[in-house]
Amino acid sequence: MHARRLIGKWNVVAAASVTLFVAVGVMTNDTAAQGKTTNDGVFTEEQAARGQETYVQECAQCHLDDLLGDGIAPSLIGAPFSFRWSELSVGDMLVAIRTTMPQGAPASLSPQAYVDIVAYMLSVNNYATGGMELPTDQGELESIIIEPAQ
Repeated sequence: MHARRLIGKWNVVAAASVTLFVAVGVMTNDTAAQGKTTNDGVFTEEQAARGQETYVQECAQCHLDDLLGDGIAPSLIGAPFSFRWSELSVGDMLVAIRTTMPQGAPASLSPQAYVDIVAYMLSVNNYATGGMELPTDQGELESIIIEPAQ
């Protein structure tokens, strides 16, 4: 009798485990389907232009006008950009920039200025523009994954 009860309990545990596994898989697929990537036109031309103006004022001294960096400050375009940011979120990029830049004065720009700079960086890395600006909301930015430009 004791063995039957034990087997019955194991069946319940196994069934619950399978149900949980399937539920997590469905939630993961739904979340992925809802997320955007940088190839979905997540910023506008106007926002990238504002970002370029701010970049020239705040970033070009170290990263240079062509965004290739000065040997100490890294390049922000091409393979170095892709290597650093691929598969991370735009939110990850924003946090890294905001907490470290400009050098000597991190977090000194407005939230909009930082997001505009990110839009400019995406623009010069050949990402397509769209009809809506990148938002300043960190949660929304976390849902936008950086993929190689198409």
